Amino acid sequence: MKDRAARSKVFYGKNTKEPQILVGSKVYLFNDTLKVSESAKFHKNWTGPYFVVSKSENGLLYKLRHCSTGREPRAAVHANRLKPYRDDRHRFFLRHNIRPQHVDNPVPALPTAGDTKIPDDTWYPIERVVKHKKVDKKEYFLVKWLDSEGRQTWEPKQNVTQFAIDQYFVRKRNEAKRRRKR
Repeated sequence: MKDRAARSKVFYGKNTKEPQILVGSKVYLFNDTLKVSESAKFHKNWTGPYFVVSKSENGLLYKLRHCSTGREPRAAVHANRLKPYRDDRHRFFLRHNIRPQHVDNPVPALPTAGDTKIPDDTWYPIERVVKHKKVDKKEYFLVKWLDSEGRQTWEPKQNVTQFAIDQYFVRKRNEAKRRRKR
């Protein structure tokens, strides 16, 4: 029986692979529970997107946080209930073989919080997004950079990663909740 179990384990393990879900990425969560008045025909099984906050040592259980509400599910979620989140516009571009064109109109310069100039070819990681505002129907974010000087500059939305923007809005929503509780 032990030989038979080892052999079936080998055949079962051929098609299995470890999940490729990274901490900090976005995923959809599979949820097939229905409410009493809800029809299964119109129910969406995949909810989200969610941020992956952490994962277990064996890489099968994940802690999540909802992108728009910032809430965490009660328990960790197994990897077989997750699938990677892909933005709809990327799927549209790939399906129709369209390449987005670069905009030739320069973005109007906004004043920076620091007065030192850094060449355009230098890249620094973002520490966090501090504020946001709209100028002429365009969104700008005050970004605190992870450089030695701790500069802050106003950047247009296309220069800031979506992950940093999502983290900013989740943090802002959580701060508003704390103020309301007081």
